[in-house]
Amino acid sequence: MKNLRNILIAVFVVLSALIINSCTSGDEYLKFTEGGAISYTGKIDSLKLFPGRNRLEVQGLIISDPKVKELRIYWNNKKDSVVVPIARTSGIDEVSKIIDNLAENIYNFEFRTFDAKGNSSIAVTASAEVYGDRYINSLINRPILNNLLIGSQLTVNYINLNADSGALGTEIEYTDSSDQLKTIFTDISKTNVIINDFKSGSTYRYRTLYKPVPESIDTFYSVYKDVKPVVAPVLLNAKQPFAYSSYDGGRWGVIADWTTNTAAKNHNGYGGYDGGCCGKANNATVNFESGWGAPGITNGKLYQTVTAEPATYQLKVTVFESNHEQNDPGGFYIIVSKGNVELPNVESVTTDTEVLKYKRVLSNGIGNTEYILEFTIDQTTPITVGITTSQPDWGRFCTISSFEIVVK
Repeated sequence: MKNLRNILIAVFVVLSALIINSCTSGDEYLKFTEGGAISYTGKIDSLKLFPGRNRLEVQGLIISDPKVKELRIYWNNKKDSVVVPIARTSGIDEVSKIIDNLAENIYNFEFRTFDAKGNSSIAVTASAEVYGDRYINSLINRPILNNLLIGSQLTVNYINLNADSGALGTEIEYTDSSDQLKTIFTDISKTNVIINDFKSGSTYRYRTLYKPVPESIDTFYSVYKDVKPVVAPVLLNAKQPFAYSSYDGGRWGVIADWTTNTAAKNHNGYGGYDGGCCGKANNATVNFESGWGAPGITNGKLYQTVTAEPATYQLKVTVFESNHEQNDPGGFYIIVSKGNVELPNVESVTTDTEVLKYKRVLSNGIGNTEYILEFTIDQTTPITVGITTSQPDWGRFCTISSFEIVVK
């Protein structure tokens, strides 16, 4: 009896299910499709996003569906949206829309097309970063290595800045010699810029241009920085081939535009100017040589005085060849002194209070060695640069290719 009861219950459940199913319309599911099959419009194709400053540009194509009437763009979990009307043609239509007033952030966008009946496409999603003040405040100006102003020609030398930073280059705004305001751009790949009509005594300002990503629709700028370039003191007759004021007709002479004391003229009244063993003036260097038939030199001096404005400078001296040794008596010194003065004697170089900077030159074999003497001037003043040497008569020399003063 118990088994019979269980069988009857099971039969009753099955019959009830069949009755209920028979009473339900066969197209009941259509209530989920509003009375018909699901209809999707053609989705946007070839979608591209171009970020900018608090805005973003959308580009895409409508290719296959002639019924598409609009594109809807959603972001912030669909809390924000914009509608882009689309006027379809018989071909492929381009869609472009700039979304303004976006806060600096990373956004996830959803794109759907719609037809006149409200049917939509399947969703297309994409992400992009929008940039603003936070990004701008992180930008730095490309560092300047130095400025060189000679007359109205200004040379600005830059320190390298990695292009991966998004830097495009620098923009200088300056006043020219006719009092006109000008702007000049220098690409990030260039290490310097030369301005030939800079108004001496004026100030320029510069900034660096950036794009956070190559596809950015906006260019971003660092904050302007003001610079007043200092006129670099110009040394006369300061590089090879040096000119002479007097010459023995063979090899030795006296350097023009520099002061050479009597002690330095150890070649029968000549010294400092070296035209080479064959007298080739186009190779002429500064050279103080003792020995090989010439007497030694005691406090021989070569120097020139120029005026320097307040700034930090570097005196750069290129020594081609020297055989001076550490244990030699005396020594060969490059010196910068304050004032329009004669340079100190060798024994006073290290203690003279007017000496701003000095370096002793030692043997370097054959090949250029650059000696850099860095010094700071607090107020406009004359400075004297050059060399002082005391060297024995057993064969010593120092050959100099160039002198130059630059503003750091």
